[in-house]
Amino acid sequence: MKKLIFRIASLVVAGSLSVSANALNVLITNDDGYHSANLRALYNALKTQGHDVVVSAPAGEQSGKAASFNYFSPTPIGQDPNDTDIHYVEGTPMMALLYGLDVLAPKRWGRNPDLVLSGINSGHNVGLINPTSGTVGATVTAVRRGVPAIALSGTHGSDRDGTSSSLAELVIPIIEALESKNPVLPEGYGLNINLPSLRKFSIESVTYELTTASDYSANVPVFVTDMSPYSVPEYGINLPAEPGIVFTSYERSSAPKDNNAHAEGKKVEEGAVAISLLDARYGATTYDFSAEKAQMTVRSNLSGLLSNYRTSWPK
Repeated sequence: MKKLIFRIASLVVAGSLSVSANALNVLITNDDGYHSANLRALYNALKTQGHDVVVSAPAGEQSGKAASFNYFSPTPIGQDPNDTDIHYVEGTPMMALLYGLDVLAPKRWGRNPDLVLSGINSGHNVGLINPTSGTVGATVTAVRRGVPAIALSGTHGSDRDGTSSSLAELVIPIIEALESKNPVLPEGYGLNINLPSLRKFSIESVTYELTTASDYSANVPVFVTDMSPYSVPEYGINLPAEPGIVFTSYERSSAPKDNNAHAEGKKVEEGAVAISLLDARYGATTYDFSAEKAQMTVRSNLSGLLSNYRTSWPK
């Protein structure tokens, strides 16, 4: 593990990466928009590794849209004038993802991408937040379309604090551990990965840990009759004294008490890269042991990264 962290730190300082021996066709989307510094950093890091990367992201901010979409409605599309591999859609994250899967991927590769990456989001997607997340919604949709997919999220403001490139470098060892597998992830499952704040933790101290979604999230959406006390002026969020949805702390919400020490939301706050298995089936338990098999496969493939290698996935 220390060798891995030393390698990551060296790469950040040197600003260079070795080319992957198992280059993938990768589609990147997000819910923060195609201009996001976190998305651009991930795109650049993957291309430097030798992967063939195409971006299909919303034209602007689309957080909290889950897997929603507009249908039977004209949808403008476009390209970054400085990079023809970066595309945008005037729509939701799911709409941008579908443009990537249904239009861009067939043109570029003649088939689906090997991997979809959604993010790196500005703001963690953990616990109770996950069903509302455009980042996670796009990931689940990709998996349901038969494409391996990973949701990636950093702390809120990580796209504006100068840590975007370092966050992207934390993702590269995960891709390296999975890129030689075919498919990259077990069918029907994705990963939800949350990256710790690099304002709070040094990159040398970061660990990689298997986690569970559980319920805990530092921020929980709630409906209030007066939004003004929830303003966040430092982020330009000044709310009126009107009813609406805001975010409050987990402790102040009516969410169920969560004492799970392996909760992704808790582990990422402790400085770990929190890696949770994402079941995209939305079904009741089928008793086919597919989840256990998927856990075993992912755990084995990431064994060289994990600081908490275990004989079973944490509950």
